[in-house]
Amino acid sequence: MSFVDFSSWPREQEQSFVVFEQHQAESKRKAYMIGGICGLVVLVFGVFIYAGVEPERKDLTKDMNMSNLSKKGKTEAPTPDKK
Repeated sequence: MSFVDFSSWPREQEQSFVVFEQHQAESKRKAYMIGGICGLVVLVFGVFIYAGVEPERKDLTKDMNMSNLSKKGKTEAPTPDKK
């Protein structure tokens, strides 16, 4: 990456900022590298979990009594016992 003059400042004053521009470019490159590596680690970890851990399987219908869910004929509501 070339750091060229882009402002109307004198060349000597503009050259004093080249060090900061280089540092910024280097920091940006390191940040992208670290971000990419961390993203790849998380992706690999997620794939291993997805492939290696079997979900718990429960049969929630084994104890269901379907007879109490079917429609019954019209009956009167039960009345409380009188004392």
